[in-house]
Amino acid sequence: MITNNLTATLLLILASITASALAGGLKSDADPQWLSNNAENNALDNATTFLTVDDAFTFSLNKDEDSATLVWIIAAEHYLYRHAFAVSIDTHKADGSIEQQSLTAETTFSQGIKTTDDYFGPVEIYYYQATAKLPIARISHLALSNDSINRQPQLSIQYQGCAEAGLCYPVQTRKINLP
Repeated sequence: MITNNLTATLLLILASITASALAGGLKSDADPQWLSNNAENNALDNATTFLTVDDAFTFSLNKDEDSATLVWIIAAEHYLYRHAFAVSIDTHKADGSIEQQSLTAETTFSQGIKTTDDYFGPVEIYYYQATAKLPIARISHLALSNDSINRQPQLSIQYQGCAEAGLCYPVQTRKINLP
């Protein structure tokens, strides 16, 4: 008798839950519309606003008579990769062509933090600031050998970084006109 009463009670509870679910009171994980709406709401709740690349990594060229240094200011929770840095000089030839000569091997970069990246393996990264001392004598020599008087040689600066929240920015290239 107790078993029959218990079975009857369970059936009544189950019927009540089913009726409530059909009336829209409960949502089933198997309901595709509910899953879709729930995923959208969760995505909105967890959305991360990422900085623009120029806000995440700002750089400037500091120069005096004897030296030239690139300085990157890196936003909090962002980092730059050492292996992605490249520095070259673009010189204009008399025929209108541009010759690009790498200065990366001659450039002295500040010490970064060695770590292991999920995609690149062992890497060196920079938080907050990175600096690169440029080979000023070599730049001066290449700039003076520029065949076209009417065009300034340009430094071409390449770098790449990521946000800790999971966004890696594409490789960036910036040009700086040399006086």
